[in-house]
Amino acid sequence: MPKRSVIYFLCFVNCVLSQGTGSGTDGNLRLCVVEGRGTYKRATRYCPILDREKSGIECVLGTDRLDCLRRISKGSVDFGVFSPEDLIAAQWAQVDVLVTNEIRSKTRPYARTIVAVANRRILEDGPTSLSSVLRNSSLCHPGVGIDDIRPLSDTLSGYLESLVLARSCDPALSLTENRIRAMSQFFGKTCKAGPWVPDKARDAELKRLYPSLCAGCSGRCDVNDPYWGDSGALACLVSRGDVTWGELDDVRAYFGLTSREGHASADRIAYLCLDGSYKDLDDPEPCVWLSRPWPVIVSKRKAAEAVAALASNLTDGGVLVDQHWRGALAALLELHLGLPQPLAPAVVPLDYLARAQGLREAYSQTGCQPSRHITLCTKSVIESNKCNWLAEAGAVYGIVPPLQCTQRSDVEDCLKAVKTGTDDVVLAGSDWLVRARRDYSVDPVLHEATPIVDQTSTVAAIVLKSSAITDTSYLKGKRASFPSYDGLAWHSVFKYINEKEKLSCQLKKYFSDVCAPGIEKRNLTEDVKTAFTKICYKEGDNIVGGEEQALKAVVAGKADVAFVSLATFNLYKAQEPQVYNQLVPVCPKENPKYCFLSWANIGHVLAANTTTAMRKQEIINVFTKLDQLFGKHYPFHNAMFSMYGPFNHQLDVLFHNNTKILATDNMLNNHPYDKIPLNFERQLSNDSLCYDLNFSPKLIVPTITLISLSLVAFIL
Repeated sequence: MPKRSVIYFLCFVNCVLSQGTGSGTDGNLRLCVVEGRGTYKRATRYCPILDREKSGIECVLGTDRLDCLRRISKGSVDFGVFSPEDLIAAQWAQVDVLVTNEIRSKTRPYARTIVAVANRRILEDGPTSLSSVLRNSSLCHPGVGIDDIRPLSDTLSGYLESLVLARSCDPALSLTENRIRAMSQFFGKTCKAGPWVPDKARDAELKRLYPSLCAGCSGRCDVNDPYWGDSGALACLVSRGDVTWGELDDVRAYFGLTSREGHASADRIAYLCLDGSYKDLDDPEPCVWLSRPWPVIVSKRKAAEAVAALASNLTDGGVLVDQHWRGALAALLELHLGLPQPLAPAVVPLDYLARAQGLREAYSQTGCQPSRHITLCTKSVIESNKCNWLAEAGAVYGIVPPLQCTQRSDVEDCLKAVKTGTDDVVLAGSDWLVRARRDYSVDPVLHEATPIVDQTSTVAAIVLKSSAITDTSYLKGKRASFPSYDGLAWHSVFKYINEKEKLSCQLKKYFSDVCAPGIEKRNLTEDVKTAFTKICYKEGDNIVGGEEQALKAVVAGKADVAFVSLATFNLYKAQEPQVYNQLVPVCPKENPKYCFLSWANIGHVLAANTTTAMRKQEIINVFTKLDQLFGKHYPFHNAMFSMYGPFNHQLDVLFHNNTKILATDNMLNNHPYDKIPLNFERQLSNDSLCYDLNFSPKLIVPTITLISLSLVAFIL
C-alpha cells in the first residue's frame, strides 16, 4: 500500500473512533475474540500489539461465538467474526446486530455451492420428476460429521434428503430412525458411510437393521470407508453409484474440469436438477441445490459504520504479513480465510442469509406432527438461559428431536416433573443419585465423565495426622462428619462399611456420633434430629452443611473423620495449608492408589425409568450429538457454543466445566474407567446400597414411619 494511503487510513480510523462510537476506553472499538483450542492462542499473541500501538481497538475474550453475539447485542463489545450458522441462531434469538462485511477467500459469491451429480444411465431425456429418476437408484451419501462445514451438517443433509424423500413419522421409531428407514425404502443399494448416531452400540444396531444403506460401501461403512466424505462419495459415484451431492468446486476438480486432462468418467456424469432434468458437467451454470454464505463481520448498530470502514481498509493483501497492529487485527479477524468485502449498506442477518439459494428453506423445515421435543428441566434463570442458547445452537445443526427448556425452583421439583412425565430429563450431581432412584424412580441415562480421577466425585475419609487412624477399620466407634444426609458420601460410606464389616445393612452404632446436615429438615422426632446434628456446626439455630464444614469439624476436634471429596480436601489444603496440612486421607486397603472409598461421575442426565427404549434412544442421541458439536472434541470443537464453558462469567452452569464427554453406562467397562475401583454407579445399578438406612422402596409403608424407625434403630 502506498505511504500516502496508510497515512490517510490511520487518520480516518482515528477520526472515526474519536467520535466515541466504540464501547471501549475513549470510544475504542472492542473486538470479541474466541480462542481456538490447542497451543496456538491468537489473542495472547496479537491483542497486546493492538494495545501497544494504540490502534483504537481493544480485545475482549468471549467464551464462544454466541457469547460474542450476545455481548454485541447488549453493546458491551462492538464487532466480531461469525459463521452463517451463527447468524441463523442470532436470527432465531432476535439478536439485534448488523452484517458489515463478508470474508471471501475466492471471488465466487458463496463459500459452498452444493450440486447433485448423477450417472447418465439413470437420466431420462424427456420430462420427468426427480422422484422417478432417483427411486431405487444407488445413492453415494457424502455423510454427516461433527465438522460444521465438511461433511454436511445434519440440517443441510436433511434438507437435501427432504427434496427427494417423503417424511416418515412412525411414532414407534425415533426421528433419526424414521429418516434412515425412509432413505432405505426409497433408494436401492446405497453407501451412507460414517456415523449415523454418536452412540456406537446404537449405530451398529441401526446398520444391522438397514443393511441396504451400507451395501454400496467398500466394506466398512464408517469414517474409514473409502467412500466416506466428499471425495469418497465422488469415488463411489464413479465406481459403482448412481447419484451423490457434492461441492461444486470439488466436482469440477474431481472430474478434471479445472485442468487440461479430464477424468475418464466425466462423460458418464451430469448435473442433476431439482425438476429431474440434467445438464452437462461443462455447463457454466449448473443446477444449484443449496448455497452456503461466507463468514462475516458483525457489529452492533451504533458501531456499524466505523467497523465497516475499518474492515474495508484491510483489503490490501499485504496486511496479512504486516508486523504491526493492522497485521495483528487481520490475524484476529482470521483474514487468512480471505479479505473482507463490504456490504453497502450493512444488513440484518435475515437479509444477508436470504441471498443464499435453499438456505432459508433448509432452516425452516417442518417436523413430524405432533412435534417431539426433549424437555430439559433447569433449576435457575441462568441455567434456563444457557439451556435456551444450547437449544438454538442444536437446532441450527439439525439435532432432532429439538431440545426445549423449562425452569423450576430446584432439583427436587425437576425430579417430580421428570417422574410424572411433564419434563423428560434433569441434570444433577451424584448426591442426587440415590434419592432420584429411590424417591422418584428416575435413573441416569448419560454421565458427565472426565478421565481425570481427581476431578470425579470422590468420597474419602479425612482424619488428623495425629489421630493414629491408619486404617479404615479404625473408624468404628469414631465421630463422623458428613457434608449432607442422604447424599453420595452418606451412601458410599455405609455401603463400604456394610461390605467391609459384613453387617447386612445392620449398621447400629458403628459410629459413636454422626453429623448429617439436612436431616433436621425431615419430618422426624426431635430426638432423632438432635442425635444426628449435635456435633454439627451451627450458625444461630441453623445447621451448616457442606464439605468445608465437615473438614472444619475434624480440625476443631468436633469429629474424628470427615467424608468429603479429595478435590475439596486438596483445594482447601492449597488455600490454607496452615489449617489443613494437619489432615490426611485414610486409604482403604483395596484402593491404596487413589485413596478413596467411592467415586462417581461429576454429573448425570436423569430420566424416568418408565421412559420407553425409543424415547431413551432419542434422549441419548440428542445429548451426545450436542456433546460432539459443542463439547471438547478437539480438533473438531465447534466454537459456536461451549456446553462445558462458562456462561455469563459463571462456572458450572447446567453442565460441569470439568466434563470431558457425555457417556452411557458402557463407559464404565472401558479404559480408564474400568481400572478405577469402588465405582458408585455400579453399586447403584446392582441395587446393593443400604437403602434401609432411610426406607425400603420395596415396602408399601408411609415413608416417614420407615425413616424414623430406621434412624432410631441406627442410633440405638
